[in-house]
Formats: sequence, C-alpha cells, structure tokens
Amino acid sequence: MLERLEADLSTAAAVTAGITADPTPPIAAAAKSTSLRPTVRPGHDPLRALDPDHYVSVLTGQVVGRSRKICCPLHHDDNTPSFHVYEDPARGWYCFGCGRHGHSVYDLASAMWHLQTRGADFLELRRRLYELFLPGQTPPNPPRRARTPTGSRA
Repeated sequence: MLERLEADLSTAAAVTAGITADPTPPIAAAAKSTSLRPTVRPGHDPLRALDPDHYVSVLTGQVVGRSRKICCPLHHDDNTPSFHVYEDPARGWYCFGCGRHGHSVYDLASAMWHLQTRGADFLELRRRLYELFLPGQTPPNPPRRARTPTGSRA
C-alpha cells in the first residue's frame, strides 16, 4: 500500500527515467491478419490463399474476434455466435448451430450466394470473388478439355 508519493517521483518523466525502449516491440494486431498468406505459387488460385478470418469478415460484414466466433450468416436465427473460424486455413470454418462447414472462400460464398461450386455457377462465383477480393484482376479462363484425334473430347 502506498502511503505517500515521493516528491521526485511525482511526474511521469521521473518515474520512467532510465527505462530503455523494449527491444522487441509487440506485433500490431492488424499486422497479424493479412489478406493473403505469404506466397501464392504460380499456377495456383490466389483466392485460395485468403486467410479465413479475412474472407469471413469481408463476406459477412462481421469482425472475427479473439474467440474466432461470429453469428452464422447461413441460418437466420443465430442469436449466439456459433460460426467458428479456424486459424488454420486448411480447417476453414464450421457452424456449430446448423452444421455447415467449408475449407475456402468458395465454400462460404457459394453457400451465402446460393451458387454451386461447379460448372457455370462456379465461373460466376469466381468472377464475383475476384471483383470483391482482387479488383482489377481477371480470373483465368477455364481449362479446355483436350480433343482426341477423332475430334471427340477426351
């Protein structure tokens, strides 16, 4: 218990005199959450490199906090956060309320926008995601199937 304050310690400068700066400053929280993982290899989809906390926040409009839970955007009666966003991108996300889950931005966006992850729906899904996350970049053209010498598709 402090009964009295010494006169020479009555200012912040006097209290902090002689203290050196921390040689390892703490990492800012915003620096930890990046939109892309460190590298995207050539030929790989840059949308798959998005961190789950980033794409979930952008798609849902909800901030993924320390608990890594938000209210589920896939079922409307979620009053208690039940949608868990995993730190490991390979694990993706899971809703403990409705049981829906996914491993990438494609899975969440397709569920929210009612699009399939195959065929023409996938092309539309990818186009929308590029506009949202990679504005100014064009999605790659879908690969064409190789034709056999007789002209039929392989």
